[in-house]
Amino acid sequence: MNFWKETVSIFRETGVHFRTGVSYMLPVLLIGGMLGSLAVLGGTDLAEDSIWGVFKSVGTIGLTYFVPIMAAYTAYSICDTPGIAPGFIVGILAQQIDTGYLGALLAGILVGYVTYMLLKIELPEMLQSTWGFLAPVLGTLIIVVFMVYVLGPPIAWLMGVLSDFLSNLGEQGSALMGAVMGFLGGIDYGGPFSKTQSTFATAVMDLDLYVPLGICGSIVTVPPLGLCLATYLKPKLYTKSEREYAKSSWVYAIVGGFTEIVIPLAVGDLLRVTIATALGSTIAGLIAGFFLLELSTPVLGIAQWFFYNKPLVFVACVVIGSVITALTVNLLKSMSNRDIAALDAADAQMNQ
Repeated sequence: MNFWKETVSIFRETGVHFRTGVSYMLPVLLIGGMLGSLAVLGGTDLAEDSIWGVFKSVGTIGLTYFVPIMAAYTAYSICDTPGIAPGFIVGILAQQIDTGYLGALLAGILVGYVTYMLLKIELPEMLQSTWGFLAPVLGTLIIVVFMVYVLGPPIAWLMGVLSDFLSNLGEQGSALMGAVMGFLGGIDYGGPFSKTQSTFATAVMDLDLYVPLGICGSIVTVPPLGLCLATYLKPKLYTKSEREYAKSSWVYAIVGGFTEIVIPLAVGDLLRVTIATALGSTIAGLIAGFFLLELSTPVLGIAQWFFYNKPLVFVACVVIGSVITALTVNLLKSMSNRDIAALDAADAQMNQ
């Protein structure tokens, strides 16, 4: 085994490992958020034997364990199945020592790396089968000690500083934060940049800070709704397949609330579309931040509408951001030499 080569290879792909963890975590988070949200419809009837009480219990499970699930599958991305249990355990530990989401991500990477390296140790054949069980245990022990005594205290301190900073931002500071988050959310449609801002927004919920999540929720549907509106306003600027896709995506964008819906409308003219969605999302985020829009539950789509502290501000952010996106992309496309007839012919030929 080439120790340095393996180490560089693992840490070079840190972003891939993080995204793997997040992709496995999201269903748990969504189930917890959605059922927790439904429980609110029961009002005060949250007894454990009532259906609303069951929803609340399941929601609590999802919102409690999405962090260790993320850590588990971050470790899994590095060393496969042996990393799942160690990652899950250090993820729970990260919550217990107040390092939250960030601590769980780092712990998942580290325990996956250590377990992977331990499994690479060459031992006599008689010991190798037993070592497959012991290596994850030893890897967990090493990272647990490291988390508690080395990594945990500075992360917990950092989270406290972050809490104080965000709590004292005020309207102007929050507006700037909203603009930055909006820009990140508007340039890569659910990719690493937008996941960075959504990860941050979810992480600071541990600190009882809900403005970042409010900003995140206000911008997530701006790109798809803006492009759908653009095709309606100026259909001649779009191919037949783009128009048909937009017609079927309005409802899905509103109900599901996923930015990724915009991708098929963006790939044919990526630069102009990205400029437009970045501008629209930046303005939406700036407005949300300035008015200190808060979202108290990490859900997407229709469910989130009921958990904003200022629902009219949320509506204004979505409408203004979408209109700016639509007008900007249509202006840019009208100035281009995009040959719609040729693109339609190419699509038709491809589908024959």
